[in-house]
Amino acid sequence: MHISSLLSILVAISYVLADPSNHHQQRGIRSEQFPKLIARETTSDLELLSRGNKAFRDNIAASDPGLLQKLADEGQSPPFLFLGCSDSRVSEGTVFNAKPGELFAARNIANQFLGADVNVQSVLAYGVAAVGVKHVIVMGHYGCGGVAAAIASPPKGQIDAANGVVQNWIEPIREIFRTSNRSEIVELRNKNAGRADIEEPKINEPGFRALVEDNVKASVRRIATSPVIANHYGLFKSRTRDSTNKPAHDVFIHGWVYNIVNGEIYDLGVSVGPPGKTIPASPFPPVPKHA
Repeated sequence: MHISSLLSILVAISYVLADPSNHHQQRGIRSEQFPKLIARETTSDLELLSRGNKAFRDNIAASDPGLLQKLADEGQSPPFLFLGCSDSRVSEGTVFNAKPGELFAARNIANQFLGADVNVQSVLAYGVAAVGVKHVIVMGHYGCGGVAAAIASPPKGQIDAANGVVQNWIEPIREIFRTSNRSEIVELRNKNAGRADIEEPKINEPGFRALVEDNVKASVRRIATSPVIANHYGLFKSRTRDSTNKPAHDVFIHGWVYNIVNGEIYDLGVSVGPPGKTIPASPFPPVPKHA
């Protein structure tokens, strides 16, 4: 963006914010109040999405021409529920080269499953009880910004609303970092002890990578012990039907980690299944020792 264009935008924004006539609009600024210059500057960004959508439609039409209509007519029955990070580099559809209808999904900062998060709880409940997913996959990724922020020192001084929300959200990861007995995490914790200026770690820092993995394991444990899964296992054990009148089915929970550098996925060896059921063999290798 040219300097002159940037200055024009800043002037326009300051004018809108300062306009007394907008005082009653405390919840936001109407799009029509921005000059057409802003629309011109952002058109190329939106065109990227338009071109992507066309490519998607063209690819589906060529590879599986009836798929979208079939899903619209018959509804969804994906075998997988994916809980991943909101990071743009780890989109489940891209990472697994998945087609529509294959992955039921929820994503949030640092792929956390928390009891207080109504959204992720409802996704799990609907996925298991109504959609009929067979595998719940928690997948973290190395270089995760949410995990890195949980290692770094909290912001100094007054925290704005946005930062406050993020800091509250990553507190469970800070707790894992504070209490873990894993050697890589203990070593990093000792190295940072007494410091108030801890920066986010580099992607290959062993303690950082270990915390990414342990955060995934924590979410797997929370899902496995959640009321939703406990209820489903109870249904499975008694072979009764759930509220949707569907027979109880096997649900397995897996913990994986994704390497954003090379696109590889590793299995953390923490899969959980119904009592007495054999865990399916993982198609992904365990985390390499050098990693």
